[in-house]
Amino acid sequence: MLFAKGEKIMNILIIGNGFDLAHGLPTKYGDFLDFCERARRIYTYPEDVSLNAYKNDNIDNWDMNDDIKNVLLEAFDKRDCKKIFNDNGTYNLKVTTSNKYLNELYCHICENTWLEYFLKCRSSIGGNWIDFESEISKVIQVLDEAIIVKKSGKELKEMLKEKHNILLDIHKASKGSMQRAFKDDTTLIDFAMFLNTELGRLTRALEIYIVELIGKIPVAEKNVDIENLNLDHVLSFNYSDTYERIYSKGKNVECDYIHGKADIGKNVNTSNLVLGIDEYLDDNKKDKELELLSFKKFYQRIYKSTGNKYLEWVDEIKDGYANYLKPHSLSGEIEYPGHMLYIFGHSLDITDQDVLKMFICNDNVQTKIFYYRKDQEDKTELGKLIRNLILIMGQEELIRRTGGVHKTIEFIPQTVV
Repeated sequence: MLFAKGEKIMNILIIGNGFDLAHGLPTKYGDFLDFCERARRIYTYPEDVSLNAYKNDNIDNWDMNDDIKNVLLEAFDKRDCKKIFNDNGTYNLKVTTSNKYLNELYCHICENTWLEYFLKCRSSIGGNWIDFESEISKVIQVLDEAIIVKKSGKELKEMLKEKHNILLDIHKASKGSMQRAFKDDTTLIDFAMFLNTELGRLTRALEIYIVELIGKIPVAEKNVDIENLNLDHVLSFNYSDTYERIYSKGKNVECDYIHGKADIGKNVNTSNLVLGIDEYLDDNKKDKELELLSFKKFYQRIYKSTGNKYLEWVDEIKDGYANYLKPHSLSGEIEYPGHMLYIFGHSLDITDQDVLKMFICNDNVQTKIFYYRKDQEDKTELGKLIRNLILIMGQEELIRRTGGVHKTIEFIPQTVV
């Protein structure tokens, strides 16, 4: 292949939550919900409950990493219970532990509306983070519709029963935090802002879980598919620093965190983690109806100043290609050395199409997509990835890029251990 003068060929890895899962880390949203449910019982169990009773009720039959279990057991064993007496002679039990970050996490999950909502509805939604975000989007879109209904002077009962039930469920999960939330459009907007605050609290709790629990789990073995890659850049859709922690020692690899990087030194107000929804309004409305803007991921990325180094990588890819084509356009020499793009543990969901297309849909980028398989013959995940790529780029484009002499996309099965 012909090389553009002075052109640097980049090797880039894009990773999603499947990357952490491939390293045995419990980073599904269900893992986080389970942890929250068991962690808050440390602070709500009666003072006379023994360590063995807590262990029997919460740990023994829990399919979770032993390191995480031990954190909870130690916290329960060393908890401090104080009675705060009221004027009428009753008292409230205030519980703290020696683990200050677990104490902070509890403050954010205690009666958290979104946590209550998901603990009740989790059995009816999928198990991936995209399903989690889709459920948030469903609630916000129904709330948006309710605001419009109220602005028109109509009653909420005129909404479809399914949508009205979603409103009732999220309000019930708030435990009456806003009794008159559905009075008019103004109170509905206030309720939406309350839900945004609650989502911020849950996001900070997730940040603590990622750093203090997930980040301290030893990873016994490196992934053979990843270990042999000679990388320049890593674009992570995760909050965890798993790649840096395991693979970057002694290497000069630039990592960018598009949804923010979990940082224990932050707090609920300074956390830069992005946890929200994608744009659901059409072009005629999205720049005008801004009441619920703070839930949207593109807004959060700008507001929280998350990673955008990847845009420089994309510019370098495109500029190098354009500069090469100019002097060779008349000679017909248009073959170009490909930058290498590896994708591991990312679902290629359409919600990330804006970023994925920047990399994949370049003729000077060779893309290798690793897909998960349970055994040597399993191709279930491959089928899902193909379907998602069709949604991103269309059938004809995908066919062109996966076949012929100049194909740019290749699917590679992950090594089965």
